[in-house]
Amino acid sequence: MRIMLKTRGVVLTHTRYGESSAIVHVYTSELGMQSYMVNGAFGKSRKDKIILMQPLNLLEMEVYDRKGKEIQRISEFKLRRALVNIPFSQKLRAQAFLLTEVLVRVLRSEGPNLPLFDFIEEAVVLLDSNCKGAENFHIWFLLRLASFLGFQPHNNYNDEYQWFDLNEGCYVSREPAHIYYLDNDLSFEMHRILNLDSDGLADIAARLDTRRKLLDAVIRFYELHQPGLGKLRSLSVLKELFV
Repeated sequence: MRIMLKTRGVVLTHTRYGESSAIVHVYTSELGMQSYMVNGAFGKSRKDKIILMQPLNLLEMEVYDRKGKEIQRISEFKLRRALVNIPFSQKLRAQAFLLTEVLVRVLRSEGPNLPLFDFIEEAVVLLDSNCKGAENFHIWFLLRLASFLGFQPHNNYNDEYQWFDLNEGCYVSREPAHIYYLDNDLSFEMHRILNLDSDGLADIAARLDTRRKLLDAVIRFYELHQPGLGKLRSLSVLKELFV
């Protein structure tokens, strides 16, 4: 039995299937992570299907939900909001590449979670606005995303607790015996970003080398708490441009 329903969706990635079709992976508001077969995605009549190929496109969809099927079908779709900056900015595309690569891996079996969906949708709009402090966006996004995935970093930084322990996900009062922690300077920068909402991204004027170290630390934090994350191809692309 198949049911048709309306849902919002965020396009994450696609896989070519045969000569002209594709399987598009979309995180949806009503069904969670879904895979949809799109016939003719690479054929002569693909013009209206291009929007299904663009990562981070925000969609309104009517879809078939067939219980027990891994690959579903889309009946109708349209853009909720066109991306105006991400497709045309090398730096924003690099950040979008990192976001989609992480999201595909951590949401692989994620069911419907409306607060999580809303956060992702709002984050895409923010990135596409090319906001002030955009160079800090991906670090802020990953730290916020962790809270929806069950390993939110605890921002208990103070004069006594000055080392961020990546294993424990919180600040501790002495240097841990293991290697997975941040020194005082990086711990303070992490504290500053954890304190920010999206409007404060421009207030973080971290040096390039500090941003690189912070990004490496956040990725290691994910690796410790999401063992299936694997190697991210997007990191080398991002670091060539900026972090």
